[in-house]
Amino acid sequence: MDAAKGLGQLLGDRLKELRGEQGFTREEVARRARLVGLPWSATTVASFESGRRKTIALEELLLLSYAFRVDPGDWFVGNGWAQLSPDAMASLGVIRAMLAGSPTDSWMRISERMWDGPEFQDAPGVLGAQFERLNDRIRVAKHYLGPEVTTETAIKAVEAAAGEAEVKAAYKFQVEPLQVSLEAFKNWGRGLTQERDRRFGEAARQVSFRSLSASRGHITRLLLKELAPKLKQKKLKAHFRGLQIES
Repeated sequence: MDAAKGLGQLLGDRLKELRGEQGFTREEVARRARLVGLPWSATTVASFESGRRKTIALEELLLLSYAFRVDPGDWFVGNGWAQLSPDAMASLGVIRAMLAGSPTDSWMRISERMWDGPEFQDAPGVLGAQFERLNDRIRVAKHYLGPEVTTETAIKAVEAAAGEAEVKAAYKFQVEPLQVSLEAFKNWGRGLTQERDRRFGEAARQVSFRSLSASRGHITRLLLKELAPKLKQKKLKAHFRGLQIES
């Protein structure tokens, strides 16, 4: 695998290539950038092309794309790798799909190629491995919520597992936050945090300011009482901790 580069370095490579194709000098590129609001100079362009600038702000990427009349994803061509943080990288195919606004499932499928090779099987911080775990959770959510559930709803249920109320309830019942979220979606069509906030919003119109805190706690306890029978089942605990779908 070629060494991963920062987004700024990748943009610099492509910028140099485009500049050569169109016969622009660095000063001409900087002038175009200034016309769309970027305070660039020829030195700025040189810092990108030489690889000294390893990152690029989203604002810079969007304005530069407008200046050159290209899609943001066109700056990241080929099959290389982008270093997104010290511990995470993604293939350029994933970057292009994300910038093009492709549906989540689409760029997850692209990312799955990351762990096909043996060198990525146990590699920490590779973005594809994170997507693999996310795909597992989405599959569990779709299986648990029933055959009629859409992928979009399953994704929302997985995202809701990060909610404050879900995390606290998971600790209380010693289960996975995902199980809390899925039980909430089965009961109310939304996450526990969302349902709590919805009921709290209705109650807030009927109680005094001093009673709001007590009302919020009371609503949370009522919701947990509804979920408790399912959350206490040992079978479900094992099911969700392993993230395995039982036949």
